[in-house]
Amino acid sequence: MTERDLAELLRERALAQGVPGAVIGVLRDGDELVASHGVANMQTGVPITAESRFGVGSLTKSMVATVVARLADGGRLSLDDPVAARVPELRGAAWAERATLRDLLANRSRLPLRVALEFDFASAEDDDAVLSRFAARVAAEEPSDVDWSYSNAGWSLLGRAVETATGSVWEDAMRSLLLDPAGMCASGFGASDTRVAGHEGGVPVEPLAARALGPAGTSMVSTVGDMLRFAAVHLDDPSLAFLREPQPSPSIHGWFDGWCLGWGSFEWTGTRAWGWDSVLSGERAALRLLPERRAAVVVMANGENGRSLQRDVLAELMASRFDIAVPPLRLEGGTAGDLARFAGVYAWPDRRVEVASAEASLRIDDREAQPVDEQTFLVDPEDPDNPTVTFWDEVLYVMLWGLPRVSG
Repeated sequence: MTERDLAELLRERALAQGVPGAVIGVLRDGDELVASHGVANMQTGVPITAESRFGVGSLTKSMVATVVARLADGGRLSLDDPVAARVPELRGAAWAERATLRDLLANRSRLPLRVALEFDFASAEDDDAVLSRFAARVAAEEPSDVDWSYSNAGWSLLGRAVETATGSVWEDAMRSLLLDPAGMCASGFGASDTRVAGHEGGVPVEPLAARALGPAGTSMVSTVGDMLRFAAVHLDDPSLAFLREPQPSPSIHGWFDGWCLGWGSFEWTGTRAWGWDSVLSGERAALRLLPERRAAVVVMANGENGRSLQRDVLAELMASRFDIAVPPLRLEGGTAGDLARFAGVYAWPDRRVEVASAEASLRIDDREAQPVDEQTFLVDPEDPDNPTVTFWDEVLYVMLWGLPRVSG
């Protein structure tokens, strides 16, 4: 495959999915292949190039995990340290005295789960004490009894642990421990003249800016080349391989087959892949590592259909270049037995979902849900990000967040 072939593939898929612009990078045995398509901003018409900066969103979590691993390797902390030992604002919180940094990386800490913590994207706080104050907010809440749940708050707490271990704000620690050593010179935090605009409905939207959730993904920007350099760090450094070790977790269709320590794992025909995805306002990004093939792929898009584009491009690229079959997204044709076992109320203190059962489907709030398999239900086939929900161990997963059953 040539750069021209890659650009044509990206162009076809971007046009089909209505994505204004996208970029793709392929790394194999140290050789890079990069292609771009479209515009960075539909209002200005500025073209996307390999130097365009995208918000990397939740791929920041994988970078934070890398820095935590570096700090552990240098003896500046241990993954088995209690969270409260590294986040002083949490001292006295029983869950934080019990849970470890490893548990935060594995999304298994049972930290408090609240809409007010997980999705506080409107916060304008922007001083260097913002993660300390955020940790104090978490400390004031009661813990969850969900064994596994994705959590933005948990990654902000890891960012705070990085601060206490290094004596610097987490952004500076990320620069000194990851970005600078990896040669990721175009990566940074916040606004940039070369940042693409996210688009929803073909209209540019403002990027997220809440610094308190920066370690979870609201502030870092990067280029496709820098993201390939990040991938190379993991392909080249065997001391980081433990971050790809599977941890107890659900399998959530459309997102991952298992969760590790900052990475999702994917069971593809012919190999196992690792990586993660990002969902930001009008932007999407995905990274996949193929350690057995000494390869990685990065796809970044500035439209709300970016994950559909990524699925299409990854499936064709993996088949043509690596002889790997990526399982398609399943949205129909399943059964789940007696549906009454799912009925009940699933809730956080500030979020509530009611599930009722019928003979062949569920009613989840005001939406009918058809079974895809024994734990997965289709709620919106038109949603490119979250067409399904998952039930696992008395927990309802809406996207990746787990709501425990509280009645029924």
